[in-house]
Amino acid sequence: MKRLIFILLMVTLWSSCQKMDDNGDLGGFWKLLQIEELESDSIIDKRDEDRFWAVQLDLIQIGNGKGRFQHIDDSLYVQMIKKTSYSKEYGLYNQEDARYSVEHLSNRKMILRCNEAILQFRKF
Repeated sequence: MKRLIFILLMVTLWSSCQKMDDNGDLGGFWKLLQIEELESDSIIDKRDEDRFWAVQLDLIQIGNGKGRFQHIDDSLYVQMIKKTSYSKEYGLYNQEDARYSVEHLSNRKMILRCNEAILQFRKF
């Protein structure tokens, strides 16, 4: 009987050891709604396009590109591993080492700013 309890306990502990996503409001799928390009002062509406950022654990997928990110205080650092061919269409102006200032982040809305643009997202 003790052996059966020990085996059940070990199975329970083993199955509960999964990585937890601690990204808070940042985790999930974000639809890009608008890009405001700062240099040209133009606004590009993306509401009718399917442009998504997917955030899970420490991984990010932007279009067909994949990378890693760090969310520290009011900054989001993105480093792409597999680069996307449509980077600016997704608001990714620097694929090597992008830094975004997080201007707003809630469970429904996110606004990011980089040197080139301001990006507005909604949680999908």
